[in-house]
Amino acid sequence: MSTGGKVCPACLDKQADDEMKVIEYVRDNPKCKVYEILEATGVAEPIVRRLIEEGRFIQEGINYSYPCKKCGTLIMSGKFCENCMKEMQEELQGVHAKIAEQREADRGHGMYSKDLKKPATK
Repeated sequence: MSTGGKVCPACLDKQADDEMKVIEYVRDNPKCKVYEILEATGVAEPIVRRLIEEGRFIQEGINYSYPCKKCGTLIMSGKFCENCMKEMQEELQGVHAKIAEQREADRGHGMYSKDLKKPATK
């Protein structure tokens, strides 16, 4: 049975239960380490890591740091540090600018003209 998402209703309920186990454990043990959460709750590491990356514990005043996926700098939420995000944004803007330049050049050569003529046939 599909709920329109990637997870069936039964698995969605299990995931929500696992998340609550982790959140309650961290509330009761605010100085715990990730390995302690895994051991105490039996919840899979990807679920715990996702909760940390989403910043779910920051609201509780508990901060877990983990490495940026690009440079390894310790961060508290998301997947990338501010510097890497800025760098990727600048790279993306550069790509967009090059695409716009290429489109403009192509327009100058008639590549986007509505009135493209068929080549003459013999």
